[in-house]
Amino acid sequence: MTVRIALQQVPATGGWLDDAASGLEQSTVYVGADVVDADGLRQALEQVVPQDGSMGVAVLPKDAVLESAYSTYLLDQLFQGSDYDTLVVAVGSDLQADSHVIAGDEAMRIANEAETAAGGDLQGALTETVRQLTAETPVQGVPDAPSELAGAGAGGAWLLTGAIAVVVAAAGAGVAVAAVRRRARRREETAVIPVAIAERLARLVALSHDYAALGAEGDAVAARTAHDIETLTANVGQLFPRLDARAGAAQRSLAEVEYTDKLGRLVAALDHDYLYDLLENPQLWEAPEERIREVQEALSSVSAQVLENVKQVNARKGLHFQVSLDSLVERDELRDWDEEFRRSAEG
Repeated sequence: MTVRIALQQVPATGGWLDDAASGLEQSTVYVGADVVDADGLRQALEQVVPQDGSMGVAVLPKDAVLESAYSTYLLDQLFQGSDYDTLVVAVGSDLQADSHVIAGDEAMRIANEAETAAGGDLQGALTETVRQLTAETPVQGVPDAPSELAGAGAGGAWLLTGAIAVVVAAAGAGVAVAAVRRRARRREETAVIPVAIAERLARLVALSHDYAALGAEGDAVAARTAHDIETLTANVGQLFPRLDARAGAAQRSLAEVEYTDKLGRLVAALDHDYLYDLLENPQLWEAPEERIREVQEALSSVSAQVLENVKQVNARKGLHFQVSLDSLVERDELRDWDEEFRRSAEG
């Protein structure tokens, strides 16, 4: 099941999110200029996307993932900031969807299955996703069950005729009816991750990409680090929404203080001028193996603590924090982690 959380806006690296949000305000189909055959793809999608303004489609280049603090961040931000009933987002070849009018996670399931079946054909995957979502969208004013249309003799026939007339009238009203319906709907409340935590998560996500790239060159420690960072950010992404839903404000405040500090220290330790440089230039450091091990253990320990906190929240228990990161604190070059974090965020 996809867990959706809304982070407050964090600094973007390429402006793809802002461009997509602006594009979706102007048209139901937005295709980023960096996408291959953008004009052709946009024209093809405009032929299948409903014209009543109820559904939007945004296609972004794969590098837009650099602006994503977690897996569905771009989808969540675009959907929450729009008036669409249903939104489909493609980041590279990764398709995602959400809907206010289709039950549960059905929209996401449809997008995922269409992506798999298309075998890398982005246009085909998007077209099939839009068609299936359109078919699943309930028509306003028409009962779902045939039994609801049944009546005694002519009464039932009149009701059916009336329902058809309502559909025709709604189609004639077009976008105006859809806009009124969208404005009237109730949006689900979303859990908000504290801005200080969101900033650190965004930086960690960016670092995970850097370590993954280094790992692809054959550095096993870098590859493991990328995986461990992804695990940590996923665990933190689970913690705060669950605190909002199942714990009091005091527990949430404790977690915010704890992880503002811990994640900040990890950002400083994982940044390019410490662990990354240790992996690329170990000969320039004293005791490089020891330093690398300290950072790995710190990353693993914090991630394990976050996961344990999630379990405590689920069990309605108080949060326990036992990770101290003493080994990092004792390093002079990591002691002023808050200054290091600000510097890394600016760079």
